[in-house]
Amino acid sequence: MSSDKILIEARNDSIQLEQIAAEDLRQNIGDYLEPNWRARRAADAYSRYAKTSVNDQDEYLNMRAAFSETKGKSNKVFSDVIASHIRKTRYDMSQTLFGDYVPAVNGDKPAAAKPAAAPAGDAMDDTTVSLVNGEDGEDETADAWAKVVQGASRHLEQHGYWKAKFTIPETIVESLKQKILGKLVEGHGDKVQACMDGKPGAPLQIKGDARWLSTFEEMYQISADPLLLSIVQAYMGVPPIFNTPIAFLNSFVKAKNDKQLSDTAQLYHHDMHRLGFVKMFVYLTDVEMGSGPHVLLRGTHRNRPDALWADGRHSDQKIAEHGIAHEETKILGKRGTVFLVDTSALHKGAHPETESRLMAQVQYTNSLFGRPLAGSDHKVEMAQTNKGKDIQAAAAHVRKYAGKAGVRFMQNYI
Repeated sequence: MSSDKILIEARNDSIQLEQIAAEDLRQNIGDYLEPNWRARRAADAYSRYAKTSVNDQDEYLNMRAAFSETKGKSNKVFSDVIASHIRKTRYDMSQTLFGDYVPAVNGDKPAAAKPAAAPAGDAMDDTTVSLVNGEDGEDETADAWAKVVQGASRHLEQHGYWKAKFTIPETIVESLKQKILGKLVEGHGDKVQACMDGKPGAPLQIKGDARWLSTFEEMYQISADPLLLSIVQAYMGVPPIFNTPIAFLNSFVKAKNDKQLSDTAQLYHHDMHRLGFVKMFVYLTDVEMGSGPHVLLRGTHRNRPDALWADGRHSDQKIAEHGIAHEETKILGKRGTVFLVDTSALHKGAHPETESRLMAQVQYTNSLFGRPLAGSDHKVEMAQTNKGKDIQAAAAHVRKYAGKAGVRFMQNYI
């Protein structure tokens, strides 16, 4: 039996576990959630998806509406039921890129890292953002890696984000940066340099294409790191699926109006493409206050004023009027900074004011139910008949990282 056929069969076995979870939801949604027509419809649609692997645009929009109507409870219930049916994975921490971060992994308590001083104007940077050891309720019997994972997942649960104290190795950052910029220039020519230089008339944002980003091994190498996978699994309750690699180049050209800010995700909003998800962000340039940091409102993935559960964009004024502007957190960092965000929380990219920002992103998800997927996401299946260079390169990475991180991690691309 060919290795590709084995991968496809293993992927199908993973999908069958989700079918059981979907049927559980369909039959018992009334016991799990307060009566809601949209949530019931979403449970029925999820059951159909689990059997066919086909998403419907109208049902995806209904799922989004159910999230808003139930104030996030529908997605939380769906995600908890999925987690009750799918086995967790034990990741091999000896393979992490960040082995120097926790020097002792055999039960010895690692040396406590000294908190960095918070940069002026950003009281919520390293000192508060990065707590992972010594937090209240920590399991003192856990080994050092488990303490990092526990602390990070608790921070995600409480605040909706976690910023690592470690950074991505410089060689990986530089390689990924140059590959992304090279592809952006291929597609957009001189507009890329104009965007970086903030020239009048330059685009506010240039977006990388998931199709060519899926050919870059660095995207898999970072997102398949066992420490990051362990943190996301602890938070979502299931081994995460790699979903939608993307990159953004944002310019400090002055925005003309709110529509431009909205079009570039620089007004507050929540994401809702899947039932449960965490996005991994990597800064590929230094990001200070003037270069467009990622901004979020702490805790709004779980609680927020009723009016702010509505889908769509929200202005800073609206956020202030509803009394939660004090929850705003700006994530700063040198290039190589990595952080995780549950972007069902209200968030935005701050508009750069003094220098451009380049950032890579991968979405981890607990299910592929939701926004319809392009057929091209199934790289291994396509590689059997499509001999194109990009398809073959992506399929090779998928095979490799399915072996390293598990078939479910690469389920979307097999």
